[in-house]
Amino acid sequence: MTDFPYLSHSNIAYIEQTASSDYCVVMLHGWMDNAASFTPLLKQISDVHCIALDFPGHGLSAHRQGYYHFVDYVDDVYRAICELKVNKPIILIGHSLGALVATTYAAAFPEKLLGLVCIDGLGPLSLADEETTTHLTRAIKQRQAVKPAKGFEKLESAVKLRAQTNGINEQNSQLLVERAVIKRDGLWYWRHDQKLKLSSPLRFSESQAENICRAVQQPSLLIAASEHPLLSTKYISHRQAWFKQLKTHLLSGGHHLHMQNSAEVARCIKAYIKTIV
Repeated sequence: MTDFPYLSHSNIAYIEQTASSDYCVVMLHGWMDNAASFTPLLKQISDVHCIALDFPGHGLSAHRQGYYHFVDYVDDVYRAICELKVNKPIILIGHSLGALVATTYAAAFPEKLLGLVCIDGLGPLSLADEETTTHLTRAIKQRQAVKPAKGFEKLESAVKLRAQTNGINEQNSQLLVERAVIKRDGLWYWRHDQKLKLSSPLRFSESQAENICRAVQQPSLLIAASEHPLLSTKYISHRQAWFKQLKTHLLSGGHHLHMQNSAEVARCIKAYIKTIV
């Protein structure tokens, strides 16, 4: 694996695993995570050409000057793929926020896209019409309460906190933290943009989210976590009906099951890829 600090035009950092596969897997991480969250999975699919991006404001990527809106992540992926000049079919793998972005990208830009894998996330977040104004008010008020990051005297403290917060072991936490901190004036600080903690003022309506999911043409795979399901069975069944071709696997593990249970997640992904290449 090779760590690239920046794409020159988009200021997006990424990790690339070179291989001779006839397709390229582009990996999109979750909110407040980074490309290193895919390290355990990359080791399980070492024969596959993979590119794992750091979204803006995450990992080693630059911060945005303004705020963070969901649709801008779709633009980030589009520009990154264009700049990387990937000249073979692409399979998108997204975790959590990355799965939401991947679904929306697949709907908007189906060309050259071979498949879609969503890990504990499915389609964009939606909001009931009657909640629009309340959500907008709350999101804008949040912007007045952004606080500077607090420093840690020891890196181990950040590792333990991240492990506890995400329900992962310290080995996996270390992978995330090493790409998520910077040392300054003798203290360790989170690299991520504090504005990431703010809600986006506008979300898709339920009908818009449905339209996006129904526009996905590619055979798709959802891998959901059993131990800490952000996606309820009812939610999955409801949204699964929006997809033309979606298979679902419920695997052991919490929300970061692609780190905790990377071998089983890789097995499902490999089996899925065999059906589409």
